Amino acid sequence: MPNLKKRRNFLFSMAKYAYAPLSIDEDRRRRSNQSSGGHYDGDPSSQAGNEDHLVHERMPLCVGFCVLLAIIYVLSRTGSQDALEQQHPQQQQPLVSNNNNENYSNSQPIPQTNTNFQSNTNVNHAADTPAVITSDSSKTECNCPDLQNTDELIGKLREKALANSPPHIIECAKAERGESQEACHLPTQDRFAALGQKGATLWMTGCSGAGKTTIATALEDKLVKHYGKHVYRLDGDNLRTGINRDLGFSKADRAESVRRTGELATLFTDSGVITLVGLISPYQADRDAVRKRHEEQGLPFYEVFLDVPIEELEKRDPKGQYANVAAGKLKHFTCIDDPYEAPPNPEIVVKTHEQEIEDSVNQLFRRLERDGILFGAPKVSPPGLPNPDGDVVVDLHVPLELKAERKAEAETLPKVRITDIELNWLQTIGEGWASPLKGFMREGTLLETLHFNSILTDPFNLTGNALRLERQTDFDNFPEHPAANRVSMSVPITLACTSFTRDAIKGAQSVALVTQMGQTVAILRDPEVYENRKEEIVARMFGVIDNDHPYIKHIYAGGDYLIGGEIELLDRIRYNDGLDKWRKTAKELMQEFQEKGADTVYAFQTRNPTHAGHAYLMRSAGEDLRKKGYQKPVLWLSPLGGWTKADDVPLDVRVKQHEEVLAGGG
Repeated sequence: MPNLKKRRNFLFSMAKYAYAPLSIDEDRRRRSNQSSGGHYDGDPSSQAGNEDHLVHERMPLCVGFCVLLAIIYVLSRTGSQDALEQQHPQQQQPLVSNNNNENYSNSQPIPQTNTNFQSNTNVNHAADTPAVITSDSSKTECNCPDLQNTDELIGKLREKALANSPPHIIECAKAERGESQEACHLPTQDRFAALGQKGATLWMTGCSGAGKTTIATALEDKLVKHYGKHVYRLDGDNLRTGINRDLGFSKADRAESVRRTGELATLFTDSGVITLVGLISPYQADRDAVRKRHEEQGLPFYEVFLDVPIEELEKRDPKGQYANVAAGKLKHFTCIDDPYEAPPNPEIVVKTHEQEIEDSVNQLFRRLERDGILFGAPKVSPPGLPNPDGDVVVDLHVPLELKAERKAEAETLPKVRITDIELNWLQTIGEGWASPLKGFMREGTLLETLHFNSILTDPFNLTGNALRLERQTDFDNFPEHPAANRVSMSVPITLACTSFTRDAIKGAQSVALVTQMGQTVAILRDPEVYENRKEEIVARMFGVIDNDHPYIKHIYAGGDYLIGGEIELLDRIRYNDGLDKWRKTAKELMQEFQEKGADTVYAFQTRNPTHAGHAYLMRSAGEDLRKKGYQKPVLWLSPLGGWTKADDVPLDVRVKQHEEVLAGGG
C-alpha cells in the first residue's frame, strides 16, 4: 500500500491543473455542516433539522428559478408577432449569395435567416455592446438601423461573445518531457515521433473552380494509400453540413467559418494529422488569424494559393456558377462582385491551369517531404535529404576545448592495438557513417545485425530504450516494451582482441585504441568483452565459407574475443595520400549540400573510372529530377576505395577523373 500511495501521489503531483472558482460558498456550507455535527448520528430529530436547514438554504434558489421561468414564458407570449410584422413587413427574398469555398450548389436553396423576432425585450444601446431589439406593438416604425441586416447583427453578437469567452473550468498545461501524462497532452515531439509523421495544415485558398477540392482529394489519396499517413480533408462538404451549418455567406459568417475551420485544423494538426483545408477564405486577415493560431502552438502552417486567372475559371465552370453570375442570377459571388484578397506571401503557389493534377499533387508532396513532415522525428538534415539512420547526426570527434584533456587521459589508460581495417571502421563510426552506432558493436547489437540485418532504436526514449545500444548486453533482463524503430544494419562492425588483451583490460572503465604505428587515436568507454563466434559471423554475413575471400580471411585472423563500447575520436583520421580533402564527415557533407541549395541529392558510386555510359546515366538522372520539379538536384560522386583487384585502376587516378567531371559541371 505505501508504494501504491507514493506512485499515486507522484502521478498527481506531475499533472498541471488550474481550477476555475466555484460559484458555491463552500465556507458557508462547511460551517453549516460543522454546526450540525457534519454527520447523521442516528437521532431522527437531528436528521430532520439537517433537512430543514437544507430546505431553507435552497428555497430562495428554487423560487428564483421558478420566477425566471415565469418571466420567460410571459415575455414569449406578449408582444404579438402580428405587431412585429406590421412594423417589419416581409421583404422580397434577395438573390442567392453564393461562395464556392463551401461547395454550395446554386441549385440548392440556402436557408435564409428569419428576420421576424418574437420578442419584447427593451435594450440600451451602449457603445461597447451590440444593439438589442426593442419591440412595441403601439408603434408603427422601428428606428433600429442595426436590425435591417440580421447577418450583421449576428456577426456583432458573435464578435462580442468571442471577446468575452469564459475561462475553462479545467485547464491542463502541456506536460513537459518526463512529466506525468495523466489528463495532459503528450509533448508534441513525442507524439509526432511515435506516430511516424508530423502534423501540418495545408490551407488551400483560391477562387471557385481553381481546383482546391480536386488537388486536396488527390493528395489525400496518395498520402494515405501509398505512404500510410494520417490525413484528413476539411472543406465545405463536411463543414457546411455540420459545424458550420448555421452560417451564411455574409462577411461576418465567412470570417466565422474560417475561424472555426482554423480551430479544427489546429487541433487536428496538433494531434499529428496532415490536415488539408480547401476554403476560398477570401479575406487575408482571417487567414492570418488562422496562421497565428498555428504559430502560437509551434505547428507547421502552409498557405497554398491556387493562382488561376478568372478567364480560365469561367471556361472550366464545373457547376455553372460563373454562367449564372454572367446571367445575373447569382449575386455576391467571390472573385466577381465580392472581393478576394490574394495572399501576398504564400508558402506555395500552385498554377493548376499550367500543369496536370498529378504535377500539382507532386508539388505539394515534395514540399512536405522536403520539410520532414512525412516522418515524425525532428528534421536534422538539409531540405531534400532524409534524416540519418536513427534520426541523429553522429560526430564523435572530441571538441577542441577538451582535446588536450582527453589525450592526457588516454596516456593513462590500458592500450588495445587495432588493425588497419579496424582503423577504417573507427573512422566510419566516428564520422557518422554508421549512424546510429556510436562505437563498436556490443554482443546484443551484433546478434541483431546477424539475424535481422537491422537494429532497434529509440532515439526519443518513447519506450525507455534510448540507451539500449550503449548498455552492457543483459540476456536475463529484457525491457517490457521493445524499441519501435528499426534501422538497417547488415554488416557487423566489430573490434577483435586476443585473450592477452582481454586479461589486460579486465575491470577497466575505459581503454585507449592504438594503431599499428603506435598512435593513440581514440578512447573506448565501458568496454564489453565477449566471444568472437567467427563461424556464425561468416555464415550469417556471407552465406559461404571461403578462406580466400579477403574479409573472411580478416575475420578468421582476428582474436577469439570482441570488444564493444562507445568511442571518442581524439583527432581526424588522416591517410596523407593526397585525398584527405575529399574524406568528409556526414555533418560536413550535409553542410555542403545545404550551401549548394540542393533540394535533392542523387549519388553515383563506382569502383572503376567513369566512362561514357556512366556520364549518360548521371546526366539523364539529373534531367529526370528536373522534370519532376526539383530545382537544384546535386550529384554526389562516391568512388569506392579500400581493397581493389590487381587490374583495377588505383583510387587516386579515379578521384582525379571525378574532379574533372565536377569541374565540367557533369
